[in-house]
Amino acid sequence: MKKALDTLTKHETSIRNSMRYQTTNGPLEGTNNLIKVIKRVAFGYRDFNNFRSRILLTTNTMVRLVQ
Repeated sequence: MKKALDTLTKHETSIRNSMRYQTTNGPLEGTNNLIKVIKRVAFGYRDFNNFRSRILLTTNTMVRLVQ
């Protein structure tokens, strides 16, 4: 029980901020996971631009492609 209380005390500021602002990095973590899955599946892409295009297409990201 003391260990749990020490952990809560140590992270008190972060816990209070998470309750106050109610924001999360969940969507970003999901995007990172999707990119990792694409990276595993896309093993063997010859060109980085093709790999990048696949990521942008899958994550619905609109970015001007630089050639």
